[in-house]
Amino acid sequence: MAMRPAVRNRGIMLIVFSVVQWLFMRYILANGLFNMHTNERILYFCVSSLGGALLIFVGLIYMVLRGNPDKE
Repeated sequence: MAMRPAVRNRGIMLIVFSVVQWLFMRYILANGLFNMHTNERILYFCVSSLGGALLIFVGLIYMVLRGNPDKE
């Protein structure tokens, strides 16, 4: 599949950002940098994981929909 470089770069940047954001949140939760109770840690982990997964899917869908130069 031929893909425009600008679309590929934006999609990959979005996916990399979501993975880095998820890893940063995991680091914060694993090392207890914020003084949170167990329920708050679970909530932040779930929200961070779902947000990261959503950004990855958005990046993939963006690359599929915008990446093909033949169709408008």
